Formats: sequence, structure tokens, C-alpha cells
Amino acid sequence: MQPFHLTFTLSRRQRLGVELMPWLPAAAATVGFGVGAVYLANTVSVWFLLLLAGPLLAYPGLFRFAYEIAFCAGPPVELVVDESTLEVTAFGERRKLALGGIFQVYKSEGVWTVLHLEGAVLTIPVEAISDGQIGYLKSFARRAAAERA
Repeated sequence: MQPFHLTFTLSRRQRLGVELMPWLPAAAATVGFGVGAVYLANTVSVWFLLLLAGPLLAYPGLFRFAYEIAFCAGPPVELVVDESTLEVTAFGERRKLALGGIFQVYKSEGVWTVLHLEGAVLTIPVEAISDGQIGYLKSFARRAAAERA
């Protein structure tokens, strides 16, 4: 397989599917704390509304994430694949991964998801990658499955 280079952006929905999961505990805590503060403000004193600043101070990354999803376009993602490495550049951060670490490649809801042993999850829109290129990545997952068997 020839080395290939892809550049794509993820839609808001695709980004939510990937980036929301780590924020779910913080989002649940923020909603629960907010409901409690509003209840106390309604039944005891309006001063309890000041408690709503707590989640802003505890989870600034959650609110930054919500702002980026709502108002900012997704950053371009660059994917460079050669004979032995897969290099991903997103959010100004570059990460090199060994192709031998790919253990699963699957398609769902218009995206290909590539799982790597180092914990990386790559989401690639179906229209951004050819069948031959995704087949090349799948071959490493098949090899890993054959080695485990």
C-alpha cells in the first residue's frame, strides 16, 4: 500500500460522539448541582443562586467544550499513514501511533472508527477515506486478531 495523507473535519454531531464521553460525569454533576441550587433558591433564599458559579469554577473545560461545540467549527484533522506509523494532527497536537497497535476498525453512522492499543480513537468520515485505504488499516486489525487467536 502506498502511504497516504488525509485532511478532513468532523461535523458537530461526529465530534459529540467522540468528545462527549469523557465529559459525561462532569455534565451529570453540573446538572444535579444546578437543579439543587435552583430548588434551594426557590424554597429558601435567592442567595443560593450564587452556588451556580461552583460548576463554572470546578469544570471550566466542560463549559469551554460546550462553547466550542455550539459556536466553533471543528478543527481540521490531518492523518498521515506510511508503512509502519499513523500520524494524527488535531487541535495543534501531533501524535504518532504504530500501525501494529490498531486492533479494531468498524463503520457506524457515516464514520469509520479506528481503535488503537494506546487508547487513541480515530473517527474518520466515510467520504474522506477510500475503500483501499480503510482496507489497509483493517489489515492491521486482522493481523492483531489472528495473533490473539
